[in-house]
Amino acid sequence: MKKGMLLMVLCLTLSAAPLMSAAPEGVVGVDEDSIVMAIWSAPEGLFNPNLYESAYDAYSGVDPVFTGMMTHDPHDDYELVPQLASSMEISEDNKVFTYHLRDDVYFHDGEPVTTEDVKFTFEWMCHPDYTGVRAANWMFLEGFDEYKSGEADEVSGIKIIDDQTIEFHLSRVDAPSLIRISTWMISPKHVFEGTPIADLENHPAITRPIGAGPYKLTDYVDGQFTTLEAFDDFHRGRPGVDQITVKVASSDVQLAELLTGSSDLAWVQPSAHEYERYQNAGLEVVSYPANAYQYMGINLDHPVLSDRDVRHALTYALDRWEMVEALFDGMGIVQTSHMSSVSWAYDGDLEPLPFDPDTAEALLADAGWELANDGYRYKDGERLEFTLNYPSGNVPRERNAEIIQSMLGDVGVYLNLEMMEFASLIPKVFDERDFDLYLMGWSLALEADPSGIWLSTDHWNSVGFDHPDNDKLILAGREIMDFDERAEIYRGWQQLLVEEAPYVFLYSEEEAFVHTPHLKNFQGDAFSMWWNVEQWELDQ
Repeated sequence: MKKGMLLMVLCLTLSAAPLMSAAPEGVVGVDEDSIVMAIWSAPEGLFNPNLYESAYDAYSGVDPVFTGMMTHDPHDDYELVPQLASSMEISEDNKVFTYHLRDDVYFHDGEPVTTEDVKFTFEWMCHPDYTGVRAANWMFLEGFDEYKSGEADEVSGIKIIDDQTIEFHLSRVDAPSLIRISTWMISPKHVFEGTPIADLENHPAITRPIGAGPYKLTDYVDGQFTTLEAFDDFHRGRPGVDQITVKVASSDVQLAELLTGSSDLAWVQPSAHEYERYQNAGLEVVSYPANAYQYMGINLDHPVLSDRDVRHALTYALDRWEMVEALFDGMGIVQTSHMSSVSWAYDGDLEPLPFDPDTAEALLADAGWELANDGYRYKDGERLEFTLNYPSGNVPRERNAEIIQSMLGDVGVYLNLEMMEFASLIPKVFDERDFDLYLMGWSLALEADPSGIWLSTDHWNSVGFDHPDNDKLILAGREIMDFDERAEIYRGWQQLLVEEAPYVFLYSEEEAFVHTPHLKNFQGDAFSMWWNVEQWELDQ
């Protein structure tokens, strides 16, 4: 599989006596065979691949708990390699994928993984009563429309041959389907059957999941931590670390806990100053360009923000280069468009709109917003004023809200700041779409197709972007298997985003993890920090 990328991995390995972890308050059973990992925001508790919507849920109770038929190998140019399946085949016309499951793979409750579980997992997301947001991933499975509309009792394109063999038939060539179907994490049918699809998000197994991955989730305290225990019967061998506690700690608390040994591993913000402190404490840092970015979403239905010139003015007014320097000591890049810098679809030649406050002021004046003596702009007696919503817990993002407020104020825009819990902001943005501007980030997948976020009908298209070329370009990119041809289509689509400015694309900082020296074989990568978790070991 052609990817055309080189991940730059910086490993600062320093000799020092190991720092042993202390248990977070309320956690029981943490011992010398365990580690504590800190993340900066609480998960929502949607610990199922079909339902979760945040990286915090993925880190806390999805990625280490579930697994798919295939996985990707970062050491082999991200080729698909066997996981629950022993092998796969692709038809000559690229429209039929066949998977052969291993006969020695089990869920955490001891039940074998069969093709019935695979079929159930995908039909759950295609069902008319499905409450998640990933149905669009499977729109080109044969029979999807009939099943989604309730006209059929099953998705005809998912064909069980026997307990270990299953076929997926597509109605047309759809390049993203290969990676998505192959790597989608499988849920146990026997746990969920009998519960209406519409009620599955409230099933007890959502917060106490049962998967077939290397770790079992044994404890979850809302807003505080999850406890993961090694699965003895994991088909690739029992993981080397007995227990992993993933707890919630803000960025500033993470630093203190790493330095005192209260945490063994933390997802941290890149900072040269803090790296020096980690170095002096004998900690190890792994960092690389992130397959993720931060952005400011813009409500395109807003009576003022619907004007493209106003959106361009907001972009010109923000010195995003200074943000990267001030927030991350320069350890990041200005984000140009949706594709991440590690993706094969990234257009490295695309220029972001520059920092140009004079142009910002001219655009606002041309739109009728005149500067008054108080330093703000008015039109028809109304002040140019917006509210910026943003989630708590991510200290650089919190700081950046104030930077944005100041920079927009410099061109006469009055900005109110409203910080919220992440779990409260999600429905406000994606369900109610009740906002002017908001700050958030996307963690992206190995497959570059932006369906699910950017199609006009997508739930996650919270800003309401519905340009006539948008869906056409996205769907055209799905019709072609060749990566170079697809990348050319996506270059045109990325240019469209720059021109239309549905977001202010802010920055992509480096992905950074810090851990104590006694944790061995941690090899986080831009597409999954958990990809080799069963190989982690503790050097006591």
